[in-house]
Amino acid sequence: MNCSYSPTASERPVSDKLACSVDFSTLEFPARDQFDAFRDAHIDVADGELVSSDVPSFPTRQIVWDLHTMIFSYIRFPGHGTTHRWTHLKRPKVDHWYLLLPFQFEDSGEREERAAASPSLHCLAKPFRIETCSEGYMVLFIPRDILGLTPVLDQMANARFDGGIGSILADYLLLLNRSLPEVRLTELPAVLEATRSLVAACMAPSMERLVNARNPIDMTLLERARVLIGSRLLDRELSPDSICRELHVSRSRLYRLFEPAGGVYAYIRRQRLMQARDALLDNMDMRPVGQIAEKWGFIDPSGFSRSFKHEFGMSPKEARMMGWDGNGRVLPQGPSKQHLEGPSLGEMLCALAA
Repeated sequence: MNCSYSPTASERPVSDKLACSVDFSTLEFPARDQFDAFRDAHIDVADGELVSSDVPSFPTRQIVWDLHTMIFSYIRFPGHGTTHRWTHLKRPKVDHWYLLLPFQFEDSGEREERAAASPSLHCLAKPFRIETCSEGYMVLFIPRDILGLTPVLDQMANARFDGGIGSILADYLLLLNRSLPEVRLTELPAVLEATRSLVAACMAPSMERLVNARNPIDMTLLERARVLIGSRLLDRELSPDSICRELHVSRSRLYRLFEPAGGVYAYIRRQRLMQARDALLDNMDMRPVGQIAEKWGFIDPSGFSRSFKHEFGMSPKEARMMGWDGNGRVLPQGPSKQHLEGPSLGEMLCALAA
């Protein structure tokens, strides 16, 4: 008589290895709905469009790893014969940077991934569009402040890393993809620090070229101005003249520093609008819209509404109705929609920003 023993849940050993947060496949949907399902899964990240396809289906698989301070995503696409386009959102919810590596498979039977092109650097808050028939992508999402290089990164949007630096970054992303299933939770902090250090080191040559092209003193001054503005957003006397006096710079120089942001006034207005938006989305903040607007320097209600809608694509009233859970995530309206496996990538990116 053969007897088998099955341990109870409490007796089974708990794995100390890192587990993926999302494992999503469109094969669970009818062929005609597969691209729409994949696009809907990324609705908070980018706009997708199917350009051409030899077949009616769009079989894809995405695996997402939440690394606490970074997010790694592996996406397998149909490949040749299917072309699709991805465009950054006009009103992005987050401003993370990400390294993008297209991959293809070796011809050998092992089907091992290899780089199909040089890796590139992008920001979700800056314009970018790609049309591709690649077999897949590996993506490393990095919060904009984690490298401590914000002023320089702002000049590097959509940069491509060629040569030896590109090879190092590509090889590391491929290695990360192979290694994450075996990483132990106790090893994760060391993996994250190694990743952050490598990415920063690989960007150094490009940053050096940028700094040489633009006076490094200006880069430092711009960051000082941003910090000053951020600390004085509630000050009704905040103006280009007061900033110039405090930083001991001329108006013309200050205007040149903020020219890429649309000017000093535009930058200040956007920062105040963002503060007002966060207050309106906070369901614990019951102040009237006009009171919130006035706090952040918008005396004219109609002018505030126009500026708000122009910046965020919705009215202040619509923003208030959306709600907020207090942790940086918008509350769903109506019945909640279950995810196939864990949170969506967009929700994870919003949580990464919190």
